Amino acid sequence: MSEIRNVTIVGAGTMGHSLAQVFAQEGYSVRLNDIQEGILARARELIAANLQTLVETGSLEAGRQAPALNRISTTTNLEEAVRDTDFVIEAIVEDESAKKALFRNLDALCPPEAILASNTSYMDIFKFVETGRPDKVLITHWFAPPHIVPLVEIVRGPRTSQQTVDRVKRLMIQAGKEPIVISRFLPGFIANRLQSALTREVLHLLDNGYATPEEIDLAAKAGFGLRIPILGLVKRMDFTGLDLIRKLISNAAYQAPPPRTQSNTVDRLVADGKLGVKTGGGYYEYGGRSTEEIMKERDIKLIKLRKFLQEMGEL
Repeated sequence: MSEIRNVTIVGAGTMGHSLAQVFAQEGYSVRLNDIQEGILARARELIAANLQTLVETGSLEAGRQAPALNRISTTTNLEEAVRDTDFVIEAIVEDESAKKALFRNLDALCPPEAILASNTSYMDIFKFVETGRPDKVLITHWFAPPHIVPLVEIVRGPRTSQQTVDRVKRLMIQAGKEPIVISRFLPGFIANRLQSALTREVLHLLDNGYATPEEIDLAAKAGFGLRIPILGLVKRMDFTGLDLIRKLISNAAYQAPPPRTQSNTVDRLVADGKLGVKTGGGYYEYGGRSTEEIMKERDIKLIKLRKFLQEMGEL
């Protein structure tokens, strides 16, 4: 398998700038593309801030900070961005027509052996993306923030070759990630399906006034969430005892909330302009701090937790 050395990220927003950082830190040449110079300039600022946080937490040597940033070149010209590329990840808006058009352009502009990947979190791109290289098209689904969270879900399409899957898995491992391979498309993949089930329960509790946001989060963090980093979800059942699990499954008193297309509490907050961290308030208020300050606090805690789990042999 030929070595992947040149990586292109299309879309420099919330996920894209962090994806570029991941590969640049590990020595890859990265081209970051977006439609506006302002977005690219902002992306470089965020990458520089992320790298500084990694240095401050001892996760990155200070001497690697500037070289990593220098490995990332930015451009609004897609043809320039994919020239000589080996691997492309699109991280643009979740819109079928936009992705279809982009993949058509990528197929025409990229070298024949280049692999084309999507970071979509739920779209079945294999149903509508048209290229002359279907064996080299797949999904790599990352988790925010990608430069800290290690999981990458690799989703193969019906015509994705085993060689492509192997090359991308190898690349992810070399980039310091923990990849899992999903044999065929499934809406939500693995992690998002689990998160969606939890979100449905959370909104059921909030919308019906059973508990406050603080109480729900405490139940998760001080209860079952404490065990998840060590036991996961499947091994937890072994510790509980599968005989007891069988009894719990048969308990008809619990009924999962029905699927929902809206939430009263979410609608009310959005109507008030409270969109979460990016507006300084949502279910929680963030004390007038900037988005960068709030994100940095989160990142430092995630880095410390990841280091601890690595020391324990859990990651």
